[in-house]
Amino acid sequence: MIDMTIRRRIIIAALIQAVVICLICGFGYLSVKAVLTKLQAIEVIDDLNISLLEMRKAEKNYFLYKDLGSLNELIQTGEERYSALQSSRPYLVSGFRGLGTEQYDSLLDNLKRYLELVRQGVMTNQISPHAEEEIRKLGHELTALSGSLLTRERKNVNDIVSFILIMLIVSLAVIFVVQVLLWRYFFRFIIQEINLMEDMIRMVSAGRFQEVTTQTIAPHNEIQIAVRAIGDMARELEKREQELLQSGKLASLGVLISGVAHELGNPLNNISLIAQTYLSLYDLLGDDDKKNYMGDIYTQSERIKKIVENLLDFSRQKKQELQDFQIGDIVQRSLGLVANQLKISKVKHYVTIADPVPLVSVDAPQIQQVLVNLFVNAIQAMDHGGELFIDASYDQDRDMVVLTVRDTGTGIKKEILPNIFDPFFTTKSTKGTGLGLSVSYGIIQQHHGEITVESEEGQGTTFTIKLPAKGKDKGE
Repeated sequence: MIDMTIRRRIIIAALIQAVVICLICGFGYLSVKAVLTKLQAIEVIDDLNISLLEMRKAEKNYFLYKDLGSLNELIQTGEERYSALQSSRPYLVSGFRGLGTEQYDSLLDNLKRYLELVRQGVMTNQISPHAEEEIRKLGHELTALSGSLLTRERKNVNDIVSFILIMLIVSLAVIFVVQVLLWRYFFRFIIQEINLMEDMIRMVSAGRFQEVTTQTIAPHNEIQIAVRAIGDMARELEKREQELLQSGKLASLGVLISGVAHELGNPLNNISLIAQTYLSLYDLLGDDDKKNYMGDIYTQSERIKKIVENLLDFSRQKKQELQDFQIGDIVQRSLGLVANQLKISKVKHYVTIADPVPLVSVDAPQIQQVLVNLFVNAIQAMDHGGELFIDASYDQDRDMVVLTVRDTGTGIKKEILPNIFDPFFTTKSTKGTGLGLSVSYGIIQQHHGEITVESEEGQGTTFTIKLPAKGKDKGE
């Protein structure tokens, strides 16, 4: 599993499953084809058996009543069956347990000889005793042979169907075993890498930067990218520590380190919960659900990388990667990241998206980080449950998309409300860092937007975000 990304692991696992399924489908196709061939052979032989019985009846009518018309009917029916046998050669000779060329040719020769003898009798208007005996003998042999062939072909069909049923059961068992082994093998490596990330984040929280920079992860994948970003962050924090020591801001550094752990805690908790849910529900999940779980882990690792990059960019500007998005899509993605916290905290959420709302040109991960910060703050303000309202609308006069996040929590005191966007300012005592809203404020400013807050103690808090609609500031 060295030098293999999570995405590549998922692709390889899917390809292996696809190959197994294709092989089983191929076997099923060949089996069904064999059954259809046998059914066609049975139809031909059954028609031959019925026709031979009619021919023998016509034969007896002639020998009893000397009715030449019966012989003409016999010849007509026999020629039709002879032509049918010739055209049905692929169904009768080839395939699983076919008649074989020798037996098929013998059947055709006997039928041909039988018809020639009868045809000679019609032409001469009489049949000699010797020819009569041979006709009776050939008729009896043909009837017995067609009956035995019909019985054998029906038995062959039953055998093939039974074999297919057994192989289908075996195939399903093979798919299940391969799937269990495959996903457990890949997932074990992901869990190991996540555990390493947890250890590194604890080191960062404890200020053990040198240890973080020496940590490595064997596979080259998305989690390794996040680990490298944590290492870069640790080196950057070590440098900042020296600057803060020189300027007398050592206490703020401790808060900054705790803030990093806080920012990374949400996606890491999501990864841990996804992993635990996956393991507990593994046998109940289908292929699509398992792929979704693996995709969620990949998304969370990418989010960790983005969060680390944003924290590193707190003091240095970075060019944004703007794309057009529906604000409702970003809201739903953000809510998905805090779904567990909402459920655990017994917070009900309501989303209202006005119609129409224009697209916004934004860096989606950054806006998602802003919303997650607001959602988490709202959840923490509602310790005993509450309601969270998210509304999106369009301010046509200003050509801006307006997003409001309102909670029914404890609210914010009036005297500290003007300071909540200041770096390192927090109302959560030692539990908060004061970085979340400050970073969010900077992100919205970089998007040429606005973020404001209204709150009343004991009545809840409302954050309002305004972002330029698509096309505004075009060319800037």
